[in-house]
Amino acid sequence: MNLKQMEAFYWLTQLKSHQRVADHLGLTQPAVSARISGLEESLGVQLVDRGQPGFALTEQGYEVAEYAETFLNLAETLRSRLHVKRKRRFSIGLVGMVTMTWGIALRAKIAAQPGGAMVDVHSAPNVEIRQKLRSGALDMAFVTGEAGLSQVQSSFSVLYRVGWVARPDVIGGAGRVMTPRQLRELPLIFYPHSSPLFGPVADMVEETRRRPNARHTASSLGMICEMVRAGYGASALPLAAVEREIANGMLVEIPTTVQLAPLDVRCVHLNKARKSQSEEVFAMAHQAAREWCVAHPRYMTFKEG
Repeated sequence: MNLKQMEAFYWLTQLKSHQRVADHLGLTQPAVSARISGLEESLGVQLVDRGQPGFALTEQGYEVAEYAETFLNLAETLRSRLHVKRKRRFSIGLVGMVTMTWGIALRAKIAAQPGGAMVDVHSAPNVEIRQKLRSGALDMAFVTGEAGLSQVQSSFSVLYRVGWVARPDVIGGAGRVMTPRQLRELPLIFYPHSSPLFGPVADMVEETRRRPNARHTASSLGMICEMVRAGYGASALPLAAVEREIANGMLVEIPTTVQLAPLDVRCVHLNKARKSQSEEVFAMAHQAAREWCVAHPRYMTFKEG
């Protein structure tokens, strides 16, 4: 058994056609068939039920299919980490709220160091950062506590206050305290279902009930902020992302009778194979986050440990 055979079998389970697998991998159809046959021979079982009119797996085929993706992910992780070492680049994953706040200070600190130009920042939601971590594409990652990943020991965290915000013309002025029922009467901008804020926000405004106004969706914090600025509707945001707009009156924070829990962002991964560089960048992240929170205390709180 080898990885090329497992790769061909994995794609066969996804594409369900030897020819489509051949096109995807840049092989001939006989080459794909040979790899599948070789895998069956090495395992001593039949994986594809060739007695069926269409594509079908045998019982053993389904069992092997459960492991095929794991094999390929492990191989990709190894290749990615070796490639990162070869090219000497260091990659940091940041959720959007970090990218828009203390990540700015972190990038400046890194850029001021010798070799700082060789550090890449990947800004993405929790779910995408998890995928990049599994593939070994990231050396460090900062995500919210809802990402389902264990934090790095001796870490720090930043609490982001979450509140409702809109343009004054969307809500008919500022200062009025709103109940969840009154909020759901407004045009609202939602996060995708994979976001840690989707569930709490949807529950708060009882989104499963009849929707009395427009409901918009965006896939990133940056785009949701842009839609709020453009007047599409109101949204629940980490308020630090729009602190400047709230200060100058372009947007207003909506006081509510029910408060949303803050979002807790922390480091969940450090590349142990690049220990020295990881520790150096982490120290700069610690300093950047602390300094930013001191300078912007209204919507952010720095916590040790």
